[in-house]
Amino acid sequence: MATYTAKDKFANCFVCSPTNPIGLHLKNTPVDGKAHMEIVPNENMVGLNGLMHGGFSLMIMDEVMYYAVDGYGVDSVTLHSECDFKNPAVVGHKLVAEAWVTKRDGKKFFVEGEIRDGDTVVVTAKGLYYEMDMSKFLPEEDE
Repeated sequence: MATYTAKDKFANCFVCSPTNPIGLHLKNTPVDGKAHMEIVPNENMVGLNGLMHGGFSLMIMDEVMYYAVDGYGVDSVTLHSECDFKNPAVVGHKLVAEAWVTKRDGKKFFVEGEIRDGDTVVVTAKGLYYEMDMSKFLPEEDE
């Protein structure tokens, strides 16, 4: 059961909330029409020693692709996402995740993105997001 309201829907988001005590605290900053996030993976994020677990890559891509749609001023949910892992994400290296909408078809948003380590592409991703009025199914705050 959801423990958040329409007013504070991201208050405890593991990826983007600044107040989640164990979260990543990533911040979206629009850059040249793209959603943009930066992260330096740490040892708590490893799969193989010294490398960020691929699940974190997919999670970060889902988040930055969501924010690409958010740039249109709408809420959305993920219908489909996929990642291609091109190179390892090295712990301690600054990674840049960016995403952009490639097509909008009514309430469907087709999004692409990538994670880079400098000039090296670490992950490419594609996603399908659907515009959704979150207040229709999130509980409202008690007054």
